[in-house]
Amino acid sequence: MDKLTVIRKAEELGGNERRSALERLMIEARKLGCEPEVGGGRVGGINFRFGSLRLAVMDINVKGEVKLYVQPHPNKAAPAELSERLNQYIKDCEGINIKTFPLSCYGHVEGPVETLPDASLSGYLNEAVQLIKQTYYRS
Repeated sequence: MDKLTVIRKAEELGGNERRSALERLMIEARKLGCEPEVGGGRVGGINFRFGSLRLAVMDINVKGEVKLYVQPHPNKAAPAELSERLNQYIKDCEGINIKTFPLSCYGHVEGPVETLPDASLSGYLNEAVQLIKQTYYRS
């Protein structure tokens, strides 16, 4: 499956609103230096990864389900400060409710992507990328 196929499937399942929300987040992620990649699994979706280590920031599947990460590295626990700051951002974020909070690795946002505030999701992308840069790519 390629990105266009994922976008078309998302539109088929959630309408133009879902497609637009997914495309806007993909553009925002690119501006921040993230690489939107096609995700595996049965459903398919877009995974937002950052840097040469491909650290996890966010996933969105074609059903519109959003997953936020506070542990970017798949095999290592995140530094406490990074997880705490991302959890605090999520807690303070308007329109973003997590099914199980606080997060230790990742969590699913309640509601499909097209119903969530764009500013909150793009703000999370920005916050996560800045913290990842500080934590893993410090010069």
